[in-house]
Amino acid sequence: MKVVVIGGGATGISTATHLRRRNEETEIVILEKKQELGVSFCALPYLLGGLIPHSEDICGASVSQMQQIFNVDVKLGHEVIDIDRKNKILTLNEQAPVSYDKLVLATGAVQLRPDIDGVLGDNIFTLRDIAGVEKIRAYFSDTGVRNVLILGGGEMALATAEAFMHLGAHISLVEEAPQILPDFDTGMTKRLENQLRKFGVKLYLGRKVAGFYDTYAKLDNETLVKYDLAVIATGARPDVKLPIMADISLGLSGGILVNEHMQTNDPDIFAAGANVECNDAVTGKAERRTSAPLAVRQANVIADFLCGRPAAIKAEISCGIARIFGYTAAFAGNGEKQLQQAGIPFKYLYLLQNSNDIYMPGSEQMLFKLLFAADGKILGIQGLGTNGIQARVNAVAALMQKGGRVDDLCRFPVPYAPPYACPKDALNNLGSLAAAVLRGELQYYDAEAPDADKDIFLTDVRRPEHFDVRHLPGAVNIPLTTMRKQLSVFPRDKKIVLYCNDGYGAYLAYCILRGHNYDNVYLLNTPSDLSMDL
Repeated sequence: MKVVVIGGGATGISTATHLRRRNEETEIVILEKKQELGVSFCALPYLLGGLIPHSEDICGASVSQMQQIFNVDVKLGHEVIDIDRKNKILTLNEQAPVSYDKLVLATGAVQLRPDIDGVLGDNIFTLRDIAGVEKIRAYFSDTGVRNVLILGGGEMALATAEAFMHLGAHISLVEEAPQILPDFDTGMTKRLENQLRKFGVKLYLGRKVAGFYDTYAKLDNETLVKYDLAVIATGARPDVKLPIMADISLGLSGGILVNEHMQTNDPDIFAAGANVECNDAVTGKAERRTSAPLAVRQANVIADFLCGRPAAIKAEISCGIARIFGYTAAFAGNGEKQLQQAGIPFKYLYLLQNSNDIYMPGSEQMLFKLLFAADGKILGIQGLGTNGIQARVNAVAALMQKGGRVDDLCRFPVPYAPPYACPKDALNNLGSLAAAVLRGELQYYDAEAPDADKDIFLTDVRRPEHFDVRHLPGAVNIPLTTMRKQLSVFPRDKKIVLYCNDGYGAYLAYCILRGHNYDNVYLLNTPSDLSMDL
């Protein structure tokens, strides 16, 4: 059997190497149109900024290693331009045709330049390979420019912004959406946006570039943004030119339709990676994901299936993580926008808690948002902080993959030692709070809800010296320590909404008022701007 893989990225290499480990007899060929093999696309900004010193550090096995270790024939600079499914022949650009018995499409996604006036200028780049990084660095160093404009607000764009910050550039970032990081809710991204501004990044959110000119870009609201160098990082689209030409079926998301074995509508052609459509385990919605771990799992399914093993891919929990100017942002499952689009009812709450015992050096606040259904099923989690975010979001993702509920979070075992966690971890507190909401013991007030009652008694329960420095508009200061002496101040004919800087003091105040038969008391469900120094 001869298996040909189109694409020399992580997906293609994983397919080939996993297949070889399963079968020594199969002839395996990788065709890659570029002169680069196994480049980690996600690592390109870190190479650009100098955090990764050498380009070879972000490459996988070399062509010779693939041949010598895995007996895989890798052909660089070989671009497939057509697939003859009937005769199983691949037409190449300026090379001889290649036959196959089984074909794997691992072409991934492509970064396209948007249709903007002046976008083809010599000082406007895309970040998609090592050669592109070298061109950007050469232009930046040779010309001495300092004003850099980045298009996009996703993980790649933000990592690129941080890379240029390390190089001493002045950064402007333009994003068409009203927020950065589309997988996160605005309650989380606002804090990251403030962090970017603290580092001097100029943000233009909800805006598009209408045209590039010699020294400035004009936005769609006529704003002029000075720039010397621009990078297009607006997100990638699936590379489906070949599948379309070969009449391979595509899904509504624009990705290639595959079954659980990663087969296309042609049983001898498989596909994996960012160019395929997969199903979300929470919403059931078909979507595309640019996820290297998912692509590797899909590649392994293909290799196992080709060797006669009963391998299959199932709907998975969407998850992601990014490091942004010193902060880690991670998510698993779905946020408000995705759940609303899927028509799935949900509840949510925020939690601020330290990463580990507060008396230990390095203890920092973490911000979490938990989304859950009326039956307790966990629908999503988002986390932001400097320590401990990844492990906790990973744990919730694993629970969600098994249909986990908020009660599971209450009892979730977390290894404890003062440098790493608190005796009652943030995950346990998230579960306890959500369970209390579902039992009707805890009520939250969302000031941004369309039907929110604006006639409220907003109460700041912090100490007066903290209240005097800064507080929310319209708030009354009744410190937690004096509440029992001032019960007569609290009305019974309007909602009492409590807040502090981290939520714990407000929760204690809530318990006091409920203990005195106040059933009109609520916790503020929007993270206060007084919380987390972002």
